[in-house]
Amino acid sequence: GTRTITLQNGGQLVEELDFYSDKDHEYSYRLKTENVQAFPTSSYSIAMQLTAGETADSSVVTLKSRFYRGDTSNTPPENLSDEAAVKAMNAFFKNGLSGLKQKLEK
Repeated sequence: GTRTITLQNGGQLVEELDFYSDKDHEYSYRLKTENVQAFPTSSYSIAMQLTAGETADSSVVTLKSRFYRGDTSNTPPENLSDEAAVKAMNAFFKNGLSGLKQKLEK
């Protein structure tokens, strides 16, 4: 299936689910339609797994990602460079993990 995410800047990303396992608490998805005006990557894939932590009330989230900058030419503009993509992905993960933590703690 696909899902549409609306970013804080109002832009939208369409993602597609590649794998889901309820038993292993694991899933992976990827960017289906690039939107470099809203998010400076031309593609990304993300795998996420939730496992039990060391204490009964804790969990460990393992997150793996692969992504490419918004402009894959040899001389990308600053807003579509490697640095811009890394910064955007880090913020994306931080916001997503904060949201997950809030949901789980309710």
